Amino acid sequence: MTSGTQKWLKKHLVDSQILSFQKKSLKEHTSVLILYTLITFILTYPVVFKIRNYIPGSGDAFQWIRILWYTPVAIFNPNLTTLTHDYLIFYPDGIPASPFQSAFNQILSYVLSNIMEIHVVYTILWLLSFIFGAYGTYLLVRYLTGDRTSSFIAGIVFAFSPYHFVHSLGHFGATSIEWIPFCALYLMKMFKEGGVRNSFFAGIFFILVAMSDLQYMVFMGIFVMLLFVYEIYVFLRTENRGYKEKNRGYKEILKKIFYKYAIFGFVSFIGIIPLTLENILTATSGDNFLKLSPSETVMYSADLLSFFIPSVLHPVFGNITTEIYNNFSGNTSENTMFIGYTVILLSLLAVYRLKGNKYVKFWLIAALSFSIISLGPLLHVNGKTSFTEFNTTVPLPYLVLYYLIPFLDNCRTTGRFFVIASLSFAVLMGYGASELLKSNRINKTATAIVITGLIIFEYLAVPVSISPVDEPSFYKEISQDKGNYALLEIPATKDYVAGSTIIYYQTIHGKPVIGNWAARYPSNARDFELNTPVVRELTYLQSTGDILDQDIDQVGTSILNYYNISYIILHTNYMNDREIDFAEKLIQMNLNAERKIYEQDSLIVYHVKKEPLKSFMALKDGWNSLEKLNVEPTRWMSNNATILVYSNSSRNATLSFNARSFHSPKTLEVYNGKTLQDRQTISTVFSSISIPISLKKGENLILLHVPEGPEIPCEIPELNSKDSRELSIAVQEIQLT
Repeated sequence: MTSGTQKWLKKHLVDSQILSFQKKSLKEHTSVLILYTLITFILTYPVVFKIRNYIPGSGDAFQWIRILWYTPVAIFNPNLTTLTHDYLIFYPDGIPASPFQSAFNQILSYVLSNIMEIHVVYTILWLLSFIFGAYGTYLLVRYLTGDRTSSFIAGIVFAFSPYHFVHSLGHFGATSIEWIPFCALYLMKMFKEGGVRNSFFAGIFFILVAMSDLQYMVFMGIFVMLLFVYEIYVFLRTENRGYKEKNRGYKEILKKIFYKYAIFGFVSFIGIIPLTLENILTATSGDNFLKLSPSETVMYSADLLSFFIPSVLHPVFGNITTEIYNNFSGNTSENTMFIGYTVILLSLLAVYRLKGNKYVKFWLIAALSFSIISLGPLLHVNGKTSFTEFNTTVPLPYLVLYYLIPFLDNCRTTGRFFVIASLSFAVLMGYGASELLKSNRINKTATAIVITGLIIFEYLAVPVSISPVDEPSFYKEISQDKGNYALLEIPATKDYVAGSTIIYYQTIHGKPVIGNWAARYPSNARDFELNTPVVRELTYLQSTGDILDQDIDQVGTSILNYYNISYIILHTNYMNDREIDFAEKLIQMNLNAERKIYEQDSLIVYHVKKEPLKSFMALKDGWNSLEKLNVEPTRWMSNNATILVYSNSSRNATLSFNARSFHSPKTLEVYNGKTLQDRQTISTVFSSISIPISLKKGENLILLHVPEGPEIPCEIPELNSKDSRELSIAVQEIQLT
């Protein structure tokens, strides 16, 4: 046999071996994905079987469907709304919007929505979070342990944990856990192997984590910092022994560690800046509405008991555990941290058997660290944060992280840190199961089945709560109308559950809506609803006098016409009889609305008549909430407050009102636009004020200005007040004559 023939045979054998290995590998991964898909369909029953007409979860789930729908609308209709400012809710001013709340899902939903309905797209993406969350964990644990069976079980632990299930019923961003294990896989490859390739792919998957949920980006960033510190620690304690005599080699190893993390950081930075730029600008601005009260951070922290109590979704234990969960602060979804006793025992086995394994040590540190962080700034036990007769509180590490890590103060739901602990426990369980299955004294197949069965039983949440998706014909009809007008939907603002569900209908009709809800919005977002006559009464379903003295019966229709509000829609399934009666009387008697044009699907719809506009007033910016002083409706203003006056003709008029200053006399200047109309001194007791103003036909913006500026009650020692508002002048009974 010639040497050429030998070389050909050798190459052919090698190629055949590679091809055979690739086929086996493909078969393995295909089988794993199919099994995880089948398990997903079973453990999320009846979701996949109701996919045409139902969605998993309720409430916030509909808001997320609307977010997925909104992204392409904003991109392709810049004259209607934008990615960074949402003009389709909180009409007419809209609210700032985070363009990439879950960018991966937003992009994929746009692609899929061309071939299927948006609510079906939502459910498919929801199901994929389970399938690929499990598969990513399988790959991670397979890489670390080399054991397929224990890796498969680990995938179930992470993907079907009670944490994932409870958030999947509404918090779609928090549901999107699937890229976390993939990122962790390449971070561990970075740790074990180094190499530019692993750093690059770790960065890519970190970007995908950020594209799923920006909070998870922060959590994963802390995970990376923990891994970096641990790797340096391991090197200094053990790996550097051979380099102490060779200073050059010692420094070279450190340089390589820094280099691989620098590549990861560079790749990640390039990808996440476009995703987070708008949030960074908001967070560093003077009006950071993303940052909520520290008390909410305490409220939405995990309770220590929640680590040991099965989920309220459990079909057997749920009714029992619900009573305990009701004692916790915040809500159930932010307090579900149960990882299961089977997982804990196998994790302890891994720690015991592999106490010298540096990778097991890291995952133990990660599991404990993120569990403790999820407890928030103060220890909670059965809903309590203070203990003993001295009301002692127990501070926790999050209290330090809150001030050290940029933008962490915008992540109010500290309980969600547990997602990284959940993955860490899945890995530890994988190590433990692998050690157990190595024993010659047990039947490996039977043992694996028992372990899997126990974990699934502890995690069980079948049947999954689902909500019907309906499409009232009224919304389909107006979707064909190319006119751009607004809808006033009741009680979308007054009732959060109603609003979060009603907003789904916007994906059908596409029209702007008054008010509604969003995850975060500025403090002045509801000013239009609170300050505009007729809109306020209908929105909040009560007659509350305000400081504007005008006949709503006469001007109500003009106000709605002025703001281009064409339909008033009552959602009767969210209203009681008194509220329905109040709304209908106000509409029929005071607004001159046409008769009902639609009454089915739990909707009563009124069309607002178009008529020549009459003169009216509406409050604009700078007013504090309505209160009563001397039994009269009163509003305090800061140093500037505005009133919209619509006049149906050019004329001279008198603006009269009662006013008093806060604490000390103040000067009041009244402008129409930029033209000063009058200047008066306001005393500290209520007195009648009359201001002559010259009105043009159409819109006039009247500015009340206090040159001395406002005062803050809590900063005036003799008042002994906790009021932190900026107050200058209180106003009552504004009339235009």
